Amino acid sequence: MWVNLPADRKLVPTRYQDLRAGMHAVHTEPGVLVQLISGETGEARGLALNHWPILGMVLTLDPRTEYRQVLDGDQRAFAYVLSGQPAIAGRTVRAGQIAWSDPVSRPGDPTTLTLATGDGDERTKVLLFAGRPIGESVYASGPFVMNTRDEIEQAYRDFHSGKFGSIPRHTRLPAGA
Repeated sequence: MWVNLPADRKLVPTRYQDLRAGMHAVHTEPGVLVQLISGETGEARGLALNHWPILGMVLTLDPRTEYRQVLDGDQRAFAYVLSGQPAIAGRTVRAGQIAWSDPVSRPGDPTTLTLATGDGDERTKVLLFAGRPIGESVYASGPFVMNTRDEIEQAYRDFHSGKFGSIPRHTRLPAGA
C-alpha cells in the first residue's frame, strides 16, 4: 500500500501510529492547556509522524481566557468545539460546531488565530487542526483518506490483509468495515 503525496508526487509507504491521549506533548499558559498531537507550539512537539506537515491539538481553556495560535498564512484550519462556546476569530461557535479558515496570505507570512472564552463558569475544549491545502481531490472513509473511492477500497483490502504491519488488537477494525 502506498500513499501519493501531491508536492512532488513522491510515493511513500503507509504506517500505523497509536497515539493515546496520555502520550501527547503538553504546552501550558495561564488558563490554557494544549495537548499537542502533531506539529509544534511553544516548546512542545507532537508525536505524530506525518508525511505532510499538520498542526493538531486539543485546547482546554478556562473561563475568561484567550489563546492565540500563530499559523503560516497559506494554511487552512478548522476548530471543532467539543464543549463551551468560544469566540474563534471573533465569531461564537458552540459545542458540536466547526469553524473553518481559508489561507489568508503567502507561505511564510504568519497569521494569528484567536480563541477566547466568555464570562461563564464552563471550561471550553476545542480540537484544532491546520495545514497547507494539498490541492488534490480528497475521499475519506473511516480512518482512511485517499484521492478516490477505488483507492479507499484498496486501503481497506490492504488493511485487512495485514499490509499495514503490526496493529494493536484494540485498534483493529472488524472484518467487513
